[in-house]
Amino acid sequence: MELANYINYAMKSILKNPILEVLYEINISKILKQSNFVKRDVGYPPFEIILHFIYMLVMQKRQSTFIKKIKPLHKKGEYKLLIIDDTVEAKRGKFIEGSCKYIWSNKEHRSINALNIVSLNYADSHSTFQLDFAIKMNDSKRKSISEFTTKLHHRSNAYQRRSEITKGKNTLAIEMLERALDNGVEADYLLVDSWYSKPNFIKQANDLGMPIIARLPNNKLIRLLAS
Repeated sequence: MELANYINYAMKSILKNPILEVLYEINISKILKQSNFVKRDVGYPPFEIILHFIYMLVMQKRQSTFIKKIKPLHKKGEYKLLIIDDTVEAKRGKFIEGSCKYIWSNKEHRSINALNIVSLNYADSHSTFQLDFAIKMNDSKRKSISEFTTKLHHRSNAYQRRSEITKGKNTLAIEMLERALDNGVEADYLLVDSWYSKPNFIKQANDLGMPIIARLPNNKLIRLLAS
């Protein structure tokens, strides 16, 4: 049974989850094609990839189960990377939880009202996708955590993720790296901006078995070693 048919059967007959009906109703395949998400010479159709992610979500499957699907495409000498990246998303509403007044935007070359998002991404010669992310809130926060309106149970994942919002970027990056490795994600190197090249961060990543390559402002890459 093909993967798409298996997922269809699992969610319709066993889980009775309506999400597939919604995807078909909005004609997601047509939307993907219009957005230039098309199948190339190798790999899986985009709609089947979306189905696989949905399956992972509703069946609580690990991210590594998807990465293993593209492992046969890897050739000798090709590297698999985990990438720590910072993204600034402009958010002007003063009631947006997690937003800050003064975050430097490389795109706009000035400080703006925004969310600062630290993400962990996977990349190889064939694919790139996000594995994890966290919001970093600095001292210019527009609302403190005590002012957040949504009440969360202290044992929930949402509560734990909200609690991490005041942690440092290096701490957030290491925690995301640990989660990915615990979930069975495999990579050859961890790629970071030079800002992350602190001795303690390098040692923590190396202790997890991840050698680090830093990207300098001139876009050159260097290998970092623990002192």
